[in-house]
Amino acid sequence: MIDKISMERLYIYNSALAVVGLSVGFPAAQPIISGNYSISTLLMGIGGSGMIIGAGYESLRTNPDEFNVSATALFTVVGAACVSLLGTVLSIV
Repeated sequence: MIDKISMERLYIYNSALAVVGLSVGFPAAQPIISGNYSISTLLMGIGGSGMIIGAGYESLRTNPDEFNVSATALFTVVGAACVSLLGTVLSIV
């Protein structure tokens, strides 16, 4: 039972980081594609892509049994992902 909880924490943690990366990088995608971009838009796109790639890499390379994160840190990252996703949705709509 403990092994299953630690495996779920790994994927929940990395999924939340990927959601934060998506909410940072997605608003920058349209200006970059259309060619109307600035340095801040490029940095948002690069940072968001890096967070998504890093979360995916960590999910593939980390042993779920050895992953250790406190419940407070997990809830903080999930909360930040929810708030950043909500902010992105509200700014697009």
